[in-house]
Amino acid sequence: MTFLSEIGDKTFFVAAAIEDEQKKQKRPFLIAFFSPIFLKAFSINFFGKWGDKSQLANIGLAADENPVGVVLGGILAQTLCTTAVVFGGKSLASQISERIEALSGGMLFIIFGIQSFLTPVDA
Repeated sequence: MTFLSEIGDKTFFVAAAIEDEQKKQKRPFLIAFFSPIFLKAFSINFFGKWGDKSQLANIGLAADENPVGVVLGGILAQTLCTTAVVFGGKSLASQISERIEALSGGMLFIIFGIQSFLTPVDA
């Protein structure tokens, strides 16, 4: 859409609407449909989950059970877990510093590693 404005002998084109359309057309395909935060959250979760223990467990479960049930159960579990982490993390972030959060997470990771190392494996 182009707007015309006459001032004296000159015609000025107000191209704000045209510039907005051009900016929209220049954006990459995925960003035109998905927000940057959506793409960031998707890629972090997708690549973070690729090859982890839960995915390997789902492969084994799908080999013995109905794959549709495994997919639906995995989607529901991931949705509930992500929802709890996002809202719980947002609430927690307003109460403690990032440093304490990082130290706590690191200490828990070390404790779980030691516990896994000391637990005997039944063959």
